[in-house]
Amino acid sequence: MAEPQRALFLHTLPETLPTAVSRVYAGAEFCPWRLPATADLHATLHWAHERGCAFTLVTPVLIEPLREGLRASLAVLLPALTANDEVVISDWGALDLVRSLCPEATVVLGRVLSGQKRDARTVALDLSEAQRAHFRQGSWYSAPAVELLLELGIRRIELDNLPQGVAALPHPLRGTLHVPYAMVASSRNCPFRRPGSAEPCPRPCGEVFTLTAAESPEPLLQGGNTQFLRIDCLPDDPLSLGIDRIVEHSQLPC
Repeated sequence: MAEPQRALFLHTLPETLPTAVSRVYAGAEFCPWRLPATADLHATLHWAHERGCAFTLVTPVLIEPLREGLRASLAVLLPALTANDEVVISDWGALDLVRSLCPEATVVLGRVLSGQKRDARTVALDLSEAQRAHFRQGSWYSAPAVELLLELGIRRIELDNLPQGVAALPHPLRGTLHVPYAMVASSRNCPFRRPGSAEPCPRPCGEVFTLTAAESPEPLLQGGNTQFLRIDCLPDDPLSLGIDRIVEHSQLPC
């Protein structure tokens, strides 16, 4: 029986890869201040290729002061990508950077841009089937939306594993599901940084703490500028939803 491709999001290089992992992710999705150094990303790319794995470079939500830094990093990394490698964009501003430097690069739409409905409180609502279907979808389920992505040369979307379930993607889009941490909310305004500061990120950034509320059935996990839910249960048949890749996170994403 066919199964989705198994991928792993790396923050540090392990001694060995888990069984059947055929793709490595590295970078940052949400916080521009936590994008690894270019040399570290290049080392991870080379490490993945040495082990026969494809590589996915993940770029974060942008802030203007760091835009040129990302351009400089892409100028080094994009020429090293092979035909099976990809670049995930989490900000539309990154699409122009990638296309201007490497028009032939495979671009993937990050889960920040998926437009999914991530509020855990919706699980407890008394919804009709049509309403449930609405909460399982995102921004790219209508025919005009799919047509726009295809015009932009994008055929893959990174997705969160929603508490209410995930709707099947429209053809010909393919999906990547991130587990076990589903992004709930993120902000360009980091609670741990002084506005306008160019200093390195202070602690406790990267240290996870839990937020609870009476109206939410599940606690939120706060890491840096982003909040997550932990959802361990996968869809019964991801391939039937157009999801042909599962990305595993060993720690809270950044």
